[in-house]
Amino acid sequence: MTRSKFCFFGNISGALTGNTVGGGELQVALLAKALALKGHEVVIIDPYAKESFTSPEGVKLIKIENWNKGIRGVRFILHRVPALYKILDEQNADYYYIRMRSFFHLIPYLVAKKNKAIFIQAIASDIDVIGFWNQIKYEIRTNSNIFKLFMVNVPSYIVSNYLLLKSDYIFLQHKGQIMTGNHIKGKMMIFPNIIENKVNQLLKSFHQDYFIHVGTLTIYKGAENLYNLISILDKNIKVIIVGVPDDNKSEIIFNRLKDFSNVILKGRMDHQSTIQLIANAQALINTSNYEGFPNIFLEAWASGVPVISLKVNPGNVLNQNSLGICCEGDLNRMKNCIETYETISIDHSKLISYVNDYHDFDSAIDRLASIIQ
Repeated sequence: MTRSKFCFFGNISGALTGNTVGGGELQVALLAKALALKGHEVVIIDPYAKESFTSPEGVKLIKIENWNKGIRGVRFILHRVPALYKILDEQNADYYYIRMRSFFHLIPYLVAKKNKAIFIQAIASDIDVIGFWNQIKYEIRTNSNIFKLFMVNVPSYIVSNYLLLKSDYIFLQHKGQIMTGNHIKGKMMIFPNIIENKVNQLLKSFHQDYFIHVGTLTIYKGAENLYNLISILDKNIKVIIVGVPDDNKSEIIFNRLKDFSNVILKGRMDHQSTIQLIANAQALINTSNYEGFPNIFLEAWASGVPVISLKVNPGNVLNQNSLGICCEGDLNRMKNCIETYETISIDHSKLISYVNDYHDFDSAIDRLASIIQ
């Protein structure tokens, strides 16, 4: 792959410095680092950063000055859009890459079109590929913030679906995200998520008698499912929950979980402590309705820990590679799976081998080169 310039956009500064705000942001940061280490020029435009800096790997992060200055609505038109367009245009990159939904993504697309650059849209969640009306129905069921729903989320869905028509490449996380129909124009390529598993490889796993759930608790991500599971689970089964609630309904659920004697609420924890807890668990449990390819699945497998998932099974990978069990949305099936320790027979070494073969950080750019050349 010839030396090229890549330009990314988003709230990525935290992920570059070890304070990740989300899985999509982490994946952008990891790809940017991997590209820079291979000698490519990499720039990230982050309007939410406190300062501009260059990472140890050589990734240049540029903030946009005065992003939050001015009156909401007015500043969007008079400052944010022109400032973002100008700074993206100045990069004159060979590739412009976006991930996660945002109505701002229309700007890097327009810049890429102007400069005859390659525009890449990466799918960050399975909900990105289910169609506009299904997306809106799910948002209405799970989002209690009306302002955010209509002023942020709906416009972001509109732009995201529009860009499926216009992207040169659409990067999928797994084969289950493959789309068909006239609304898809770009070349769809599967580019699996990346993991830096050096921390996991240094851990010593002593599988203890507990299961673990990791992640921010939201209605959108299945907090109600988690509560319903705990409600019917044998009270002799210990469950550790790492993460904090991020909406009003999930706050109520979080407080109710305190009443269960078999639940240990850890709240927010640092990455290494979280990984150590995962490494010592019987299995990672996931109760989300929609995900993409969860980073936490990769963290678990890299530690030799299987996954028990209520619904999420990216590209049927759990079944095909014996990485865990998908319960197909059946809470009682999930309950029985946990109570009978059904994953205990899974070969932990195969979990680690799978991650090394398909998601390894060091070989990520070789995999990228094979799909865009």
